[in-house]
Amino acid sequence: MDPFESIKATFFQECEELLTDLESGLLAMERGEKDSETINAVFRAVHSVKGGAGAFGLEELIRFAHVFETALDLIRSDKIEPTDEVVKILLRANDVLADHVQAARSDGAVEHSRSAAMLDELQSLIGADAAAALEGGDEDEDDFGFTPVQMVVEDADEAAPEPAAPEAAVPGERIWRIEFQPKAEMYAKANEAGLVLRELARLGRIEVELDGAEVPPLDQMMAEHAYLRWNIKLVTDQDEAAIRDVFEFVEDDCILTMVEEGAGGGFEDEPPAVVPAQDDFDPAALLARLTGEPAAAEAPAETPPAPEAAPAADSEAMDVAGLIALAQKASTGVEQAPEPAPKAETKPVQSAPSAPAAASAAAPAPTIRVDLDRVDRLINAVGELVIQQAMLSQRVIESGLARSSAVALGLEDLELLTREIQDSVMAIRAQPVKSVFQRMPRLVREAADMTGKKVRLVMEGENTEVDKTVIERLSDPITHMLRNAIDHGLEPPDEREMEGKPPEGTVRLAALHRGGRIVIEVSDDGRGINRERVRNIAVSKGLIAEDAVLTEDETDNLIFLPGFSTAETISDLSGRGVGMDVVKRSVLALGGRISISSEPGKGSKFTMSLPLTLAVLDGMVVTSAEQTLVAPLSNIVESLTPKAEEVHYIGGQDAVIRIRDTFVPLIDVGRALGFRDAPLNAADSVAILVESEGGGKAALLVDAIQGQRQVVIKSLEANYQHVDGVAAATILGDGRVALILDVDALVSTSRRKPAPREKRMAV
Repeated sequence: MDPFESIKATFFQECEELLTDLESGLLAMERGEKDSETINAVFRAVHSVKGGAGAFGLEELIRFAHVFETALDLIRSDKIEPTDEVVKILLRANDVLADHVQAARSDGAVEHSRSAAMLDELQSLIGADAAAALEGGDEDEDDFGFTPVQMVVEDADEAAPEPAAPEAAVPGERIWRIEFQPKAEMYAKANEAGLVLRELARLGRIEVELDGAEVPPLDQMMAEHAYLRWNIKLVTDQDEAAIRDVFEFVEDDCILTMVEEGAGGGFEDEPPAVVPAQDDFDPAALLARLTGEPAAAEAPAETPPAPEAAPAADSEAMDVAGLIALAQKASTGVEQAPEPAPKAETKPVQSAPSAPAAASAAAPAPTIRVDLDRVDRLINAVGELVIQQAMLSQRVIESGLARSSAVALGLEDLELLTREIQDSVMAIRAQPVKSVFQRMPRLVREAADMTGKKVRLVMEGENTEVDKTVIERLSDPITHMLRNAIDHGLEPPDEREMEGKPPEGTVRLAALHRGGRIVIEVSDDGRGINRERVRNIAVSKGLIAEDAVLTEDETDNLIFLPGFSTAETISDLSGRGVGMDVVKRSVLALGGRISISSEPGKGSKFTMSLPLTLAVLDGMVVTSAEQTLVAPLSNIVESLTPKAEEVHYIGGQDAVIRIRDTFVPLIDVGRALGFRDAPLNAADSVAILVESEGGGKAALLVDAIQGQRQVVIKSLEANYQHVDGVAAATILGDGRVALILDVDALVSTSRRKPAPREKRMAV
């Protein structure tokens, strides 16, 4: 890849993070958190996007971000009150800014009318004067135009020529004395003092003095520490807020003092301090100062009078790195010269921090960006490693080697190491669902505007981690469920008030871990599912027979049928009957299940249960009807050998088993999957008590248990087709293909039958 394009791609990756931070900050403001820290964080995010866009000449993005930034600047300077209406405008502006970033990334364009309308809103917000200033200043603005900061220099031994008097301050200008001392943290975050001084010079006329009094001897210097300080005199017509804006990104990582002296005076009242000129200075003298050794000749007793200034034509931009490099070059036998006289007032040299102290102040743990394709190849390699390890174990068992043999013990160590590698690799792919959740507030706002409803989105569990392959496929089902909740679930504000509810409806999006799986819940406090209406629509569309007898759960699940919709008219949000069908197909493709619980007048909750990863799982290998199957270990509660007196039948057909005074359905796995027709004798079999994500329990009846094993998941749908009761497939150690049971589907099937009651049980 072209290096420039690589840097540009990194910029857009950073934009994603900045836009996430921006939306989080604006949502916090919407919740009432309008403190200066939150507002400044929002401003910095927009400013960073704008600054990065300037480096790549993204004019449309720069222009929009500049107006957006101006509005935020007026808010943080208390010139605009961040009312609820203002925050709503900012949230819409955030959406358009995201569109501009995406358009710049894909070399596309944002819809002109949408962007122009948003600019009009922002300009009306900031006022006519500020808007006019923006119109006049956009063409000349160049955030990355270089304006060098000139340093006044003179020879160490010779006086500089008489300087020309600089231009005096004009009425309205103010003189500021600024002390700027970066901390080590500032440099660790890739900020540069030179860039800060360059931006400061844009505000007016500036004098800069480098104070190196705190530089320790060379053998005590530490690369991680910061020793330099700048004393700055600035004549400008800008106020203090404008000056502090320059230090916005580094103010927490530096020591900054700012004092106003008052208008007038110009530069002639006090000459700037000087440093030796780089071309003519004696590096030995600098080395002597840095190492603390005496110079070959003593410095003059009195400090020679400093000249007022050097002509601009003879001055040079000081290069501190160059000075140090020259000093180090001179450290091998260069005759030392007299040391320049120190300033009249100097600060004592501070001792360098100890190594432990420096380590404690280090930046957060470093991270790297890795192509996802490389991680995928690593995941696949680990999957093959798991299969090969299982095959070796199988061969050792078949060979009849004792468990205490060296080969068997070595294979046990290999199994532990394989598990550790697998866990570590899966942790690399694990990511919080926050990346998906952060896209949803915008979607909710747009859906609320289109339906004319007031909606509050509550998100929980954003830091819940799941495999990236799962995350990438969560967006579509969550999007459709949120739209469904807003369009069909929530009532209009006036209807809610008539029912005694607040006019603003609440939609809740939550993620949590449960039983080795991730559960996504989308709930609302709306009207709930009108089951009679759902049934009538399904009958009218020919989706079910008119005389069909359905339970409440079966009626609720009709909304997942292709072509089903309760919308009376087709809109941009709904009406075509594809939304919830997409949800179900997406969830099934991930090896998950979706369920509904609804209470009329109080709301509905959709629950998606998905595997944490699509790569491997821990399972129990069982045999049924001469077929080898795998039951996910996360669903298994216990295993037992049934006794004849514990098995009962309802209607002479449906079996249940009594386990500690509780009756649960007994499912013959071989018959359920169509491997055999004759029922299995429970007394000669093994029952595995399992629990589904919905809390339902059942006992799976199998011929025998072979053992516990970690298996690699292979998609059955991608290689064959969907099979009821089967979640996926795997390859065993002997090379055979085994089916992975879908426990949720098996339990759900058994729960559709009438629930057994103890008084109806008969041996």
